[in-house]
Amino acid sequence: MKTATWKKASVGMAVLAASVSLAACGGNNSNNGGNAASPSGSASASESPSASASASPSASASEAPKKVTLSFFTNNSDRTVGQGKMEQDLIDAYMKENPNVTIKVETLSPDPQFQDKIKVYNASNALPDIITSWGNTNYLQPLIASGALAEFNRDSLKDYGFVDAALDGFSSDGKLYGIPRNSDFYVLYYNKKIFADNGIQVPATEADLMAAIETLKSKKIVPIAMDGRDTWTSGIWLDTLIQRASGTWDTSKKAMDRTGSFKDPAVVKAAGDMQKWIKAGAFGNGFLNQDYGAARNMFGQGKAAMYMMGQWEMGMASDENFPKEIRDNIGAFPFPTSEGGQGKATDLPAWFGGGYSVSAKSPNKDEAIKFLEWMFKPDNWAKGVWQNGITFPAQKYDQFMTGNETSVQKDLSAIFNGATSYSGTVAQDKFTSDTQKTFYDSIQQLEGNRMKPEDFANVIDDAADKSAKAQAK
Repeated sequence: MKTATWKKASVGMAVLAASVSLAACGGNNSNNGGNAASPSGSASASESPSASASASPSASASEAPKKVTLSFFTNNSDRTVGQGKMEQDLIDAYMKENPNVTIKVETLSPDPQFQDKIKVYNASNALPDIITSWGNTNYLQPLIASGALAEFNRDSLKDYGFVDAALDGFSSDGKLYGIPRNSDFYVLYYNKKIFADNGIQVPATEADLMAAIETLKSKKIVPIAMDGRDTWTSGIWLDTLIQRASGTWDTSKKAMDRTGSFKDPAVVKAAGDMQKWIKAGAFGNGFLNQDYGAARNMFGQGKAAMYMMGQWEMGMASDENFPKEIRDNIGAFPFPTSEGGQGKATDLPAWFGGGYSVSAKSPNKDEAIKFLEWMFKPDNWAKGVWQNGITFPAQKYDQFMTGNETSVQKDLSAIFNGATSYSGTVAQDKFTSDTQKTFYDSIQQLEGNRMKPEDFANVIDDAADKSAKAQAK
């Protein structure tokens, strides 16, 4: 799924300084191969006796590391906070450690614009050396099929602590075409003070949630801040409600691989539940016209009691754009169970989010791969994003816990580690581009009460069938 440019996890100046320090020292960890993955190598060790005997300037120049310039195209546009800052800190540290390497950064957001430009770059054989990528069918497979992406050596990453199956989404036919940076999962954030002030307990069931919504509405508080304009958020919500109805993530998976169908009763129930939440006033008025930033700010300024979004927003707790009273009272809980459904609250909508790939046609392909292997040494990305409260890495992070984690970090960690199942790649990311549009348009009609649940199930099932046939060609 899409994970990045809109994830503005701000941190204080002291924490930002710590981030720089972490990034700068990360490549020297002896437990992770030291500088073995660094392209700087050791020039003096490779000098021949004759070269050593000749101290002429020309001889010295010939032995200098080759100058390399890498282009780095990312969807993390804000380089001052969150994942964008961590990327930049690591890039700066790598260039300082390897002065022969220059990494030029290009950014673009939001994700649809970024992905459109990737298509343009690829069509003109001008793909940047390193690009943000996503381990899903819709994004990755066309690039793999066109021969655009370089292959990574999976064995080179075996000691990097990647979570089981984290690399699978970036793999095809046993070959690895990208490195994931995040373990992403979807939750409901909540303002603990608003809950306490209004006598609301953390909802465990749909009935609990509906009662909380009624209480909050009576106090003129928007119950849940929701990005309704970007339909991918509702796509994850739908998958979760299908699981809560059926008790398995396989309902959506089988519908997509055509061993099952979206006409399943659980899908109809989930679609009806979406409309039930909306009719109950869960998201206030006009949420279908509310974008990501507006929803985030509504929650961050205390105007909404809850916020439906992914774990990547745990950095809200250190975002100084929000009042301290809000930052100190952010918690998270999993989606509640569904009335009459079979799913558990510990069944988690979770997948491995954005990462990076390398252009197969890059003249500096090997150097680009070496940089990414350095970037994902555990002491670099994983340690940096966890200890700065930015996001959950796709690598194990237990060894980096300090005991000073924020309240929301602790809540999210408990949710992730206590999960009894994970969704994997959600259905929307398995559609082809044209059928994904049908899927999104149908969700918007459903949410706008312009389509009945049964009709919705029929339309998206037809889209899934067309998608499967197109991918089989």
